[in-house]
Amino acid sequence: MSSGIYTAMMGARAQEHALETVNNNLANVNTPGFKRQDTMYREIHNDIRTLGDPLQGEDIRSPVRFLPDDRIAGVMEERFTHFDQGPLKQTGNTFDLAIEGEGFFVLQGENGPIYTRNGSFTLQPDGTLTATSGAPVLDEKDQPIRIPDTASQVSITAEGQVQVGAGTIGRLGIVRFDDPRLLQRAGDSEWTLMSPQLQPQMVDSPNLHQGWLESSNVNPVTTMTAMVKVSRIFELNSKVIQAYKQMDQEAAQEVGRTV
Repeated sequence: MSSGIYTAMMGARAQEHALETVNNNLANVNTPGFKRQDTMYREIHNDIRTLGDPLQGEDIRSPVRFLPDDRIAGVMEERFTHFDQGPLKQTGNTFDLAIEGEGFFVLQGENGPIYTRNGSFTLQPDGTLTATSGAPVLDEKDQPIRIPDTASQVSITAEGQVQVGAGTIGRLGIVRFDDPRLLQRAGDSEWTLMSPQLQPQMVDSPNLHQGWLESSNVNPVTTMTAMVKVSRIFELNSKVIQAYKQMDQEAAQEVGRTV
């Protein structure tokens, strides 16, 4: 009976992690630039070749497990991000920007650059263009973009050129990564470098849309369905655990009566 409890417990734990991920996706369905996550699991096999003298496992063709097959632990290995394009939504705001295709905006963080797809920017009193978190938006030279207070009209081209009147004051820094999945999530729509070996590359011909925002790539209908499914599986595993506990109690009582 204990093996059944163990299996149900590991199943419930896995569904708990999945439910946390699904709930986070659903909570950010209206967050611009948010990218949905999924959970990845792996099985843990105990192998005597990983213990002590490596010669212990010599000539052993099959790993020796210290747990039977029905007790092999399944644990969450990581949460991975889907970086597919979210739908674009028109806002009409001058400093709302959406990237169509690959690329990230670059922000000035306290411990290094921050990368985001959330182009909901704000103009501060000193003319600094900032993200919703308050971090300054950087240009292609890694300098904060500042709009002169005398500017009457600001336009941003598809290539990221920031134009004030008839002049250009800079160009937004739009970068890409060979494998954005190696970025480390720093917030709902922000990422940082997980490794110094992962270096950004400038996007030569970005495709920006002024007055638009990229919506979250979370599908609310699909995510709600997934949440209901995960919740039911978690509930079923919990009921199995309770059933095995009751069976153990009844078995203990019957043994006591026969002794």
